[in-house]
Amino acid sequence: MPAIVTAANMKAAGRYLKPSLILAAICLFQWAILFQDINPTWDATFYYSYARSLLFDGDLQIANDLVLSYPTASEDFVERGMEQDLTSTGRVNSPFAVGSGLVWLPWLIILRIVYFFGQSFGPGINGLTGYEWFFTISIGLFSAALAWISFWIGYRISRKETDRFSALAAAITMLFATPLLYYQYREPLYSHATSAFVTALVVYTWWRSYWLSPKYGQAILLGALIGLATLVRWQHLIYFALPIVSTAWWWLTLSREEKRQEWIRGLAYLALGGLLTVAVFSIQLVHWKITFGIWITVPQGSSFINWQAPYLLSVLFSSFRGLLPWMPGALLGALGLVLLGRKNLRLVIPLLVVLALDLYINSSVRDWFAGGGYGPRRFTSDLVILIIGYSALIKAIPSPARKSSAILLGTLIFLHQLLLMRFGLADKIGGRVASMNPTFHWAEESYSAFFGRLLDHIPSIFRDPIDFFVHINSPVSQLISGQFPSRHLSAFFVTALFMSTVWLAIRFVINKRRNYPIPVKTVTLFALLTILAIDLYIFFLG
Repeated sequence: MPAIVTAANMKAAGRYLKPSLILAAICLFQWAILFQDINPTWDATFYYSYARSLLFDGDLQIANDLVLSYPTASEDFVERGMEQDLTSTGRVNSPFAVGSGLVWLPWLIILRIVYFFGQSFGPGINGLTGYEWFFTISIGLFSAALAWISFWIGYRISRKETDRFSALAAAITMLFATPLLYYQYREPLYSHATSAFVTALVVYTWWRSYWLSPKYGQAILLGALIGLATLVRWQHLIYFALPIVSTAWWWLTLSREEKRQEWIRGLAYLALGGLLTVAVFSIQLVHWKITFGIWITVPQGSSFINWQAPYLLSVLFSSFRGLLPWMPGALLGALGLVLLGRKNLRLVIPLLVVLALDLYINSSVRDWFAGGGYGPRRFTSDLVILIIGYSALIKAIPSPARKSSAILLGTLIFLHQLLLMRFGLADKIGGRVASMNPTFHWAEESYSAFFGRLLDHIPSIFRDPIDFFVHINSPVSQLISGQFPSRHLSAFFVTALFMSTVWLAIRFVINKRRNYPIPVKTVTLFALLTILAIDLYIFFLG
């Protein structure tokens, strides 16, 4: 009887301790100690201005958007006066992708409607600028929630490829192992949280059928998602390598006679996927045309990219935001993919190709260190791939030591990332030793002084852990200082209600689809006509 009761209790606990709830609880904890009031500045202002300008001004003339952000933006951004840096077409020289703003736009529309019925948050509807805290904090929370979905997707894939514990341990570790920890909660209006979400959707959609023969419906969906991902960050076009490699693999496994018969099918599959990718990405092409006067460009200038990848070693090893010093989980994830390849090479090779292409592209750009940012932030888009690999690495550890090893590794990576968020790393720049942390303040000092300062601080972690873990302006920080985080909580509950409603609607559609299949041709035609309407609007009115 006791054994039966124990088994029943464990089964009941399993129902409540679902991995999705565990991941959500951890993200809620991270939000409480890290999330800050969102005041767009620098890159975030540009990304947000696309959505704000379309909704509030009905155009994409963002000069006034930059000026409207000045009351709360950083002083150095205001002093730069980027609204006066115009292109030959008279538009603000904006080298940023439009995709994040488009992803946020539906929620921003709903927020404006909510604001209309709750004007106690501020001035009347006619006095809105779009930079009120109700909008910016809620959009920031929405972006952070999208990043959470990418961790959940990574877990879902990894659970099928490894096991429940390895997948969950990998997802939890990666919650703390990348610069996304910073960009999910401290700067969610940058593109990185949205980037992790859209690439997760791409990998998940591809993974569901990568071993099957090409299907045209799959090509349409995957191509559209890759187009969306490319809208968010242009280098995400490399994710088209997934269907290319998978299709080539499928064709090579056919018999000689089947190869002669099926090669057209494989090319048609890739061509259809490519057509949808280009169709969705055409929104960016039209924006480039009205901004720079040409359809295809490198906004940062022709010298921005050197395809000989001259910065490969720096991207990998430099303490100035190099991948391995700042994000060692990436190495462990790549190693895990190699181990997984012994079991499922057809899955692993396309993922490794994407990682290699991402490394190559990031090594080829002039600002390989990603400008004034935190860590190797451009690699956060590979989050789901790294979760899969890290899960396989944990799975490969012999059973007696697997759980303890996973916990130890996760703890070390967690502390490593938190120390980076406080101190950065020291590097020799311009002949001088300097360090840089997320406040983006340079501190010129010797290596010995830097490490001395770091060692002096470590004991304070144990003496005053709250000061170490809780970041300024976070909800917990406000509570400690005697302030009630009303803005955070208001935005949190509104955003949670919206996300829950969307999730229930998706579940309803999925359940209905079992009895009423989606008419792929009709949906595709409608989507293409919608994209065409957006392109025409931007071209003639934007």
